[in-house]
Amino acid sequence: MSDATNLREGAGWNAAVGAVVAPSGRRGGTLRLVSSADVDSLDPARTYYVWVWLLQRLLNRTLMAYPTDPGPAGLVPVPDLAEGPGVASDGNRTWTYRLREGVRFDDGTPVTSADVRYAVQRIFAQDVLPGGPTYLVPLLDDPDRPYAGPYRDGEDGLPSVLTPDARTIVFRLRTPFSDFDHLMAQPCVSPVPRHADTGARYGEDPRCTGPYRVAEHRAGSRLLLERNPHWDRATDPVRPALPDRVDVAIGFDPDEMDERLIAGEFDINLEGRGLQHAAQDRLAGDPVLRSRTDNPKTSFLHFVSLQPHIPPFDNVHVRRAVHHAADKILLQEARGGPVTGGDLTTALFPPGLPSHQALDRYPTGPDLRGDLDAARAELEAAGLPDGFDAVIGTQRGKFRLVADAVVESVARVGIRLTVKELDVATYFSQGAGSPETIRKHGLGMIVTDWGADFPTEYGFLAPLVDGRLIRPGGGNWNIAELDDPKINELIDTGLHTADPAARTELWREVERRVMDHAVILPLVHDKTLHYRGPRATDVFVHPAFGLYDIQAMGVTDTRTDRETDTA
Repeated sequence: MSDATNLREGAGWNAAVGAVVAPSGRRGGTLRLVSSADVDSLDPARTYYVWVWLLQRLLNRTLMAYPTDPGPAGLVPVPDLAEGPGVASDGNRTWTYRLREGVRFDDGTPVTSADVRYAVQRIFAQDVLPGGPTYLVPLLDDPDRPYAGPYRDGEDGLPSVLTPDARTIVFRLRTPFSDFDHLMAQPCVSPVPRHADTGARYGEDPRCTGPYRVAEHRAGSRLLLERNPHWDRATDPVRPALPDRVDVAIGFDPDEMDERLIAGEFDINLEGRGLQHAAQDRLAGDPVLRSRTDNPKTSFLHFVSLQPHIPPFDNVHVRRAVHHAADKILLQEARGGPVTGGDLTTALFPPGLPSHQALDRYPTGPDLRGDLDAARAELEAAGLPDGFDAVIGTQRGKFRLVADAVVESVARVGIRLTVKELDVATYFSQGAGSPETIRKHGLGMIVTDWGADFPTEYGFLAPLVDGRLIRPGGGNWNIAELDDPKINELIDTGLHTADPAARTELWREVERRVMDHAVILPLVHDKTLHYRGPRATDVFVHPAFGLYDIQAMGVTDTRTDRETDTA
């Protein structure tokens, strides 16, 4: 088969998992992306959507970054703005990085260590810039003299981050943290020049250090990226920067988005939630379309959060009753079935992590359809033998289908749920991620999902269960607000333990204790059906994100928009 035929018909089912489809390296053209939801923020300190983190790889550079590699090497951060990995000393309490020469912002201003330090300081201003990850706050803050961020603490800044010269930055941590290079690959540490910072409005006109900058952003409609004239390919070992422009269409209904993607109007679904059921049925009967799809296992866990601060879920027996009543087969079918909906799980850690274990704290019967006798016994123990009324929060699309399946499952033991749909665009920031919203609507259960901030046990589980990471504002991922001192202690011990076998067992104990609380009902470890359009080249599913790495991609049609219009 010729290369042209291979491109036309697709490279085959799952061809972009662990390998590159249509390798080209050809520069030029416009990469056309689509998303149902808008970006949560273009301010690198405020974004937490995984697909926006991928978008940030086009716009911003960080001290470390995940390499352009479809295999296991893609999970290990490599130097980006830094010349080399962090140099650890003092038992992993001090980390030093040296910046590359010649890196500039899109306005031509040189990037210095002070710009990285300022970006880190902005993370502390959660009253002004909520939304992004805050791992660095407890690592760098002095609890006796809390730092409030650059807007309230003036010019002196954060004493635990030092810049001895324009190219050197030193982090002095309160406790050892062996995964620190992973934190230096997160968007929130992308350099920000103090003179350009507009606080809460910075995302409207951010300065960029990556190969692209924001040319236009019409909220809920379109995001257009153009080349950054001050990006120097010679200083960037990570980004091939193939297209001239990246054009993101925003705000489509999921089914309409699938139709237009398959019709060739777009190259990739940037949001990466996968094809809906109608599109999946269409692909099943079309071998050419199927050959353009990938069904990777990702690190994402789809689950239902049970809220112990919303009665009657404050009773552990009620939470356990829900676990036992769950029809796991029905819930998997709601996600799309065993092929595209994900692998059933009764545990939390994904199979790719060393601490993954066979854990089934609340069996649901030999057919996985639910152990209704066990569920009724738990309701009896809770003093609610006749069940109760409650509300489950969700959003449209597959999340709604899962919520409906939960409703059907638990109705069999007298638990009567009403479904509350929340806004898609703000679901994780101000919906499920907002304790205030949960209390306002009395949401005793929340349908959600989670992918690791970085591919380690801490990066996966700590945001969901560490009580010190509860965020009263938006962007809270410890949705159940679990705050068990023993779990927090085990997490710290795991971070400080050098022996891999001992560390693995510590994390398994964390998982067992979390499941004893019954605040997380695990459903599936994600397998999403992605579609790659025939124009897209250099396509692969990045192992650290579980989505197509758009910063690596190009297109076959490299004509300019004007040439295309007049052809």
